[in-house]
Amino acid sequence: MDLWLKTGSLTKKKTEFQNNNHDSTGLKEERNHANSATQLKLLETGAGLNLSLQGKDTTIFKVQDKIQATRMKLDLWCGRIDHKDFESFPSLADFLLTSKEELDGDTTQAIKAHLQGFHSELGKYFEEPDPSFEWIRNPFVTDKVDIEKVSVNLSSKESDNLVEIATSGTLKTLFRERSLANFWAQVQPEYPGLAEIALKHLMPFPTTYNCEIGFSTLVDLKTKKCNRINVEPDMRLKLSRLEPDIPTVVRQQKQYHSSH
Repeated sequence: MDLWLKTGSLTKKKTEFQNNNHDSTGLKEERNHANSATQLKLLETGAGLNLSLQGKDTTIFKVQDKIQATRMKLDLWCGRIDHKDFESFPSLADFLLTSKEELDGDTTQAIKAHLQGFHSELGKYFEEPDPSFEWIRNPFVTDKVDIEKVSVNLSSKESDNLVEIATSGTLKTLFRERSLANFWAQVQPEYPGLAEIALKHLMPFPTTYNCEIGFSTLVDLKTKKCNRINVEPDMRLKLSRLEPDIPTVVRQQKQYHSSH
């Protein structure tokens, strides 16, 4: 996905298509225009998907939701292409409208192959969500059948604890005010079994965002002129999301008076 973040590649492809589309002496074959328009659409889709997955609070559930939505849209686009509906590809739709041309069967199949290839690649890198972990992001399921469904891999005690959480109005309020990880950390003293399962599922980085931020911070701190500096303390401070209580830190410092 890193390729889709390179704005230069996306801008270059947009410029290339626009030049081809308006240059009367350039490429006029509909297949070339369709290919460029499809690549442009996939680049835009990939870039938008990648940016939507950035952030320190991104969870595996958000990643799975976004990937699933993108793959479903790709399926819809393939169906629309079968019906000669190119509204999902604005650049291609504009070209066909102005040129009064229609795409032949080979060209539409080539477009579908691009979309299906993208769909397949997303499936390789991102597994289908496991419904047995759905209780982690929505523990407030009160229907008996639903509880049995989501707690299939839980022990009897853990299932009973899940019922207690699901029916607690206090915890519902806490759930709305906290992130997923913070919520499960908050209830860990009372429900250690469920919290441990949830936190183990949430803690691994679902994307490379945190790693990329770490490398960027390292490059900023360890410059050519400061290549021997120990950056570990500075990086910890820079990457931490904890807000320092400066007044308290200052009050706790010992005051040293210079001798007269």
